[in-house]
Amino acid sequence: MPASAPTSRHLLRWIALAIAAVLVALAVALVVYVHHLLQPQRFTTLLENDLAAAGIRLDLDAPAEPTLFPHPGVQLQGFSLTNIGSGTPVLQASGATIVVPWRALLHGDVAIERVDVNAPRLDLGELETLLARLPHHAGPPRLPTIATGVHMSQGTLTRNGSPLLFDLSLVTGALAPGQRFRLDASARTAAGRRLTGMFATTPSAVRDGVIDLDSLQVGIAEQHGAALQLEGRGSWRGGEDLALQLAGSLLHRSFAPPPPASGATRAKAGAGAVSSAPPTTDDNVIDKIELQIAPARAGVPLTVTLKLDGDDAHADLRMQPTQFDDWWTRLLAAQPGEPSGHLPFTGTAQAKQLDLGWLKATDISIDAGTDLAPAPGTSTGPAPASATSGGH
Repeated sequence: MPASAPTSRHLLRWIALAIAAVLVALAVALVVYVHHLLQPQRFTTLLENDLAAAGIRLDLDAPAEPTLFPHPGVQLQGFSLTNIGSGTPVLQASGATIVVPWRALLHGDVAIERVDVNAPRLDLGELETLLARLPHHAGPPRLPTIATGVHMSQGTLTRNGSPLLFDLSLVTGALAPGQRFRLDASARTAAGRRLTGMFATTPSAVRDGVIDLDSLQVGIAEQHGAALQLEGRGSWRGGEDLALQLAGSLLHRSFAPPPPASGATRAKAGAGAVSSAPPTTDDNVIDKIELQIAPARAGVPLTVTLKLDGDDAHADLRMQPTQFDDWWTRLLAAQPGEPSGHLPFTGTAQAKQLDLGWLKATDISIDAGTDLAPAPGTSTGPAPASATSGGH
């Protein structure tokens, strides 16, 4: 009987080895099967063709590889997207994973569940060039569908190669009609301040050529700085045919100067009494803000109406954001005394202080007229505008 114990252990060892060999064989077969189903070259060829049609070149540092765990997908080890004819990529990243849902994989469908991008570098200048070149879609709007979401991490935002924001992170949920969609983003400025942003809405299905954007929320905040919160609703008919009605608050530090010393205090100070300096006001204030966007119609560009009412600032402005670049180009090219064309904004604004880092000013007053476009038969010169400032 004791002699049978080694034999039993020997038999169990062979059984364990056989099971392990079967599992390894199954794993190899599964990897080969998944590789056959995924066909990474099919994904990359499809991407290259679609991007080339839009004037974008896809460059891969290495051929795409299939991945199985933790989810089936296709891995890109270093890639860049570049406008054809340009030397600066619109987007470049150290890697990305295109996650494919199991149900689509088993049925042989080409579907994407999620896209994870590592260390992206996005250039705003090249992105603007790309968007300006893309044809405007005719007909009803099309809501792009994201089954699960997009995740970017450790990114950099640049403009024409110059860094603007660092440690860029972006996460989205699913985007589909009738489902709550949310986008969260964060980044760090060159000065080390953290910026966060949030966008959320519930898009509807296309009805009568319109996608309604219900329960719309927008939030932007700076670390130890201002915070903007807006809520409302909107609608989109495609392209620049976008209408939004938003209202909320702007939280920021008070711009008001410290209160002046009283006459009695000045008299004591003149008599040699010791007095402390006037306290500075670090209290936060809340301004009411309303933002409306009117769609581009009948040759009139998309127009933004901004109303702000607070203790330190007031504004009632109408702006055409898409016209700012053209106006600035005309302004730089205009000869002395030559009109630079109509202003892309009108209205009035007053603020006790402005601090943009590179620009600081106090006691600002702007009056840019009342009309965004000249009436027929009138002069096409710029609307009257004036601004006074005690900048420093």
